[in-house]
Amino acid sequence: PPSTKRKMSFVIGTDTMVRILNPKYYNNSNDAMIQSIRDMDQQGVHFVVGGRLEQGKKDGELKFISGAEELDDLPEDLKSMFTILGEDAFRVDLSSSEIRAKQKK
Repeated sequence: PPSTKRKMSFVIGTDTMVRILNPKYYNNSNDAMIQSIRDMDQQGVHFVVGGRLEQGKKDGELKFISGAEELDDLPEDLKSMFTILGEDAFRVDLSSSEIRAKQKK
């Protein structure tokens, strides 16, 4: 059964969430990925996920990537481990590289 008490929350970006859910990091096994996520849930792990703007798009309007679609294939009982911050709640149009460059000045 899923954990009823959150013991720890991690604030991550969409890109990190995509990697956490990628079977490539679990010997290319979707079952192993699901089991690992389930194990984290049993330990009370929770993720708060901040989105970002698409990168590398030269023309047209940039799309905000929230990560919500990435949860579609996850079993229902595990989706609650992820709190997705929507564009209206979280959007900073500044990359970490830009922040570091400004700090150096």
